Amino acid sequence: MAQTERDNITNRLNLADNIAGDISEEDVRDSLASTMGYGGMVLQTVGSPALMPGLTSAYTLIDIFDSITAQSVDVNTAGTSLVLSPDWRITFNSNGIYKIDFYASLNIGTNGILVTIAPFLNGSVDIVDVQEFFPVGPDTHSVAFSMIVSRTAGDFTDVRVKVDVGTVNSTFLAGSLSAHRVG
Repeated sequence: MAQTERDNITNRLNLADNIAGDISEEDVRDSLASTMGYGGMVLQTVGSPALMPGLTSAYTLIDIFDSITAQSVDVNTAGTSLVLSPDWRITFNSNGIYKIDFYASLNIGTNGILVTIAPFLNGSVDIVDVQEFFPVGPDTHSVAFSMIVSRTAGDFTDVRVKVDVGTVNSTFLAGSLSAHRVG
């Protein structure tokens, strides 16, 4: 049987105190569908690390992911909560609260560079960014962020990177971007 993703208030009303025995199977399925959708993109360094040449002071889309998965709780409608597209973004197909996580392990071939990584919402910088100073070029650094945000059906999130000066090349050794519906 099909499921319907519902907002948190509706789910709470449908699953209120069950003294009368009126929580239906549909109510349970709908509440699970509303909270279990997730998707993620991962860099798999099978052969060699992913290169992103020519980073500048303008944001560049991080497009190093090569393993893409999306899933919802109902196998018959897998991927309905999130869509992971080949343009390295996550599109939200339903209104809700989502936990978005990003991680990257990378190095920059130039000393003394400030790297800024930011999530974008619908093509604009979102509410948070991460800055990491790379004092020694060959050293590998890890950057990460996690955020709980409200998203509307049709919104999309991607992650972009920029440097403070010049043009540099970067090597990503690991990376992941994921979203999980939490409400």
